[in-house]
Amino acid sequence: MFILLLISGQLFAQKETGGLRKVTLQLKWKHQFQFAGYYAAVEKGFYRRAGLDVQLKEAELSRDPKLEVMNGNAEFGIATSDILFLQEGEINAVVLAAIFQHSPQILLASQKAGVNNVHRLSGKTIAMEPNAADLIAYLSDEGITPDKYATVPHEFGITQLTDNTADAISAYATDEPYLLEKSGFSYTILSPLSGGIDFYGDVLFTTSRMIENQPELVESFRKASLEGWKYALSNKSEIIDLILEKYSKRHSKEHLEFEASKTDRYIVPEIIEIGYSNPGRWESILSIYKRLGKINQHVSTERMLYSHYQKTDTPLPWGLISVYSLLTFAVAGVAYFFYSVSRRLKKEIREKEIIRLSLMDAK
Repeated sequence: MFILLLISGQLFAQKETGGLRKVTLQLKWKHQFQFAGYYAAVEKGFYRRAGLDVQLKEAELSRDPKLEVMNGNAEFGIATSDILFLQEGEINAVVLAAIFQHSPQILLASQKAGVNNVHRLSGKTIAMEPNAADLIAYLSDEGITPDKYATVPHEFGITQLTDNTADAISAYATDEPYLLEKSGFSYTILSPLSGGIDFYGDVLFTTSRMIENQPELVESFRKASLEGWKYALSNKSEIIDLILEKYSKRHSKEHLEFEASKTDRYIVPEIIEIGYSNPGRWESILSIYKRLGKINQHVSTERMLYSHYQKTDTPLPWGLISVYSLLTFAVAGVAYFFYSVSRRLKKEIREKEIIRLSLMDAK
């Protein structure tokens, strides 16, 4: 009876969840077009077809989104190039897909404060996010080392710029400029890309333990996510309406349209396959972190890329193997034929020689 009840309970549970595996994707910020591909993967059924029931979890200011994944509160997460900081433990973070090929992170500077180029930031106050190595490297390469400007904690908005408590703020080129445009505030965009500092932007990641324990689930999630991104970038208006209807009205439709219009230039889907991650480029980014003293010198990217964990067994070319086998059998057959003929001839010669010697003895 107990076994029957247990089985019926399990069947009921499977029916409740549809047999889907529940997983959480921890976003790195609030709901907006920045995460469009994941909304598409949920709402268009890509995750469901992969056997997954995915919860998209917004970031909280009091919690580091990356650590939510590393601590086991979420299976997957979104990070940036700062994922390099998560390579030193026994369990490390692994990049599954680089979604933003170029980081949209920029500095927005106040023209009222006289900042119309990067060199004017010397002696100014900057509200900058933690670990913004691309911005720090950009400024340093332009001769503006950290001792030449003051930093204050970032309050995640444009208020620090508009109320003059900061002369520049770190921001996303796909987001905050819209708000400054609407407010009529005069600003200057200072981009690391203009100085040759080219980091990855948003990357999809998980932990090495997750890959080792559930490789099929990880691969299914990755494929469905990339399918979602392809759909979202081809159907921007649909996804914008979806965000407003089901996820958040924090941004207006016009704001989301601005964000969507700027996104392609950082994902560059028409040139680079969505999700592609270049090992050499990661090494270059790591070298910048090391040059700035932001990360330990012994840190490497060896275990950080998904390709390190994927099976590399090359499928056997059974067609060629069949041809070679037939040829081998044919050659062996011919060789055996000549070997048999040779043995028979030798036997006949030996028998004739015996007969000849016998006749001579008889004489």
